[in-house]
Amino acid sequence: MSWESLFSANLDRDDAAAWGEMASELRELHDAIASMRFDRSMVDALTADVRSWRDRLAPLGGEELEQANGRVGQVPVRGHAMLPEVIIRSAGGGRVDGAVTFGRWFMGGGMAVHGGAVALLFDEALGILAAVATKAITRTAYLRTDFRALTPIDVELDVSAWVDRVEGRKVYVKGELRHGDVVCAEADALFLQLLPEQGLGQRTTSS
Repeated sequence: MSWESLFSANLDRDDAAAWGEMASELRELHDAIASMRFDRSMVDALTADVRSWRDRLAPLGGEELEQANGRVGQVPVRGHAMLPEVIIRSAGGGRVDGAVTFGRWFMGGGMAVHGGAVALLFDEALGILAAVATKAITRTAYLRTDFRALTPIDVELDVSAWVDRVEGRKVYVKGELRHGDVVCAEADALFLQLLPEQGLGQRTTSS
């Protein structure tokens, strides 16, 4: 299985755009839920709607290489509904720069982004860069995140990632998240190029 399979669910342009729009609307829904005041009638109605959609989607469930989520390379963050949307501004030469806005769904407290969401962003940005730079499927070996300042929600932030060095199957990548001149967080990661038997569609099993 080639590394390109990570990005390709074989959707045409219109279908990819439709998936991207759905993922974006789902993020907006998450933000609306996260910021809502409690209303029992609304909660009960939403629960019923969500349950109905879960049941409607159940027949479409498939294996990893059949799903669309996370494999639509034509839209931001591969159309992965779990991730904050990152808009790429420039890419090349082992480096990528973009913009991200964390909505209310990702708030930890004090109107600041949850630390785990910052690490999630870095794992995505650095991991995809490692895969693209080496043209191989990679997996996180470690991801160290240093939090330098509170990361605000609902404002556009600058995110950068760059390949530090490659040593055999080991890809060392660094990243930075900024709010203007303020460094909110930095990351240092190691990704490993997977062996053929460790690629997509292979379930992890314990020895």
